[in-house]
Amino acid sequence: MASVTATGPLKNSDSKLQGFQLYETQKAVHEYLQFHYATSEDVMPYARLLTGDSCNEDGLAFPHKLAHVCKAHAPKASSCSVLDLGCAVGGSSFTLATFEQFERVVGVDFSESFVTAARSMQTEQSATYQRLVEGDSYEMATAKLTDVQKQHAHKCQFFVGDACTVTAAEAGGEPFDVILMANLLCRVPDPAKLLANAKALLRRGGDGVVVIASPYSWTEAFTQKDRWVGGYDDESGKFVDSDSKLRDAMAAHGFELVETTDMPFVIREHRRKFQLGISSVHVYVLR
Repeated sequence: MASVTATGPLKNSDSKLQGFQLYETQKAVHEYLQFHYATSEDVMPYARLLTGDSCNEDGLAFPHKLAHVCKAHAPKASSCSVLDLGCAVGGSSFTLATFEQFERVVGVDFSESFVTAARSMQTEQSATYQRLVEGDSYEMATAKLTDVQKQHAHKCQFFVGDACTVTAAEAGGEPFDVILMANLLCRVPDPAKLLANAKALLRRGGDGVVVIASPYSWTEAFTQKDRWVGGYDDESGKFVDSDSKLRDAMAAHGFELVETTDMPFVIREHRRKFQLGISSVHVYVLR
């Protein structure tokens, strides 16, 4: 079993960092290991007290649910390659690898700390992390690959890279059939450049698929306001919503929107406090 970081108390100074620096901290690695690999009971032990899909078994498996969306819309070929762009610590990547049609799975993230954690999960199949109990008290927990993920983890590769500029050559060689962007759009400095690069990363001559999930949590800590894809009032005072703006931006690159859905995700802060988000999931096909 691997421990991806030191087991001492997480640094309070981490909370003072902003923007992309946050994703290089111990705190972020631990939180994402929990988000990607913890069981539903570990994340939300009070689900029985609540109602609604946001707190049931499926609502607590966000990275894995997105992998299933990719599987459902992948080109009808005997073998495909998939790029998990903004893979964090690899939860979606390892689930994608369990699907027979995906013979090559590549995860790319800007955070070297996240990629190190994903590679550790691949080689060691588990990792210890800390989670907040209450106040300043932490306990140790273990992130684990499932038995099926273990059998197929060898299909994964993980690279450090900028999602807005990374090339297929830098991400293992060949272009891709499917690209997943999980809660990435509102966490890059240039979303328009990200969307253009997605097209460049797809294999030519096929119905390439791009799955984009985002809660549209726009903030200037990550993206200058003039680069937001929606989430603002225009000069006439009319609200520009991100769903419509994203659809138009992708259409300009030759993509057709074939499915939209809302997908909940739950993030545990401590054992009695949780964040509930709802990502808008768009599935595009390059025509």
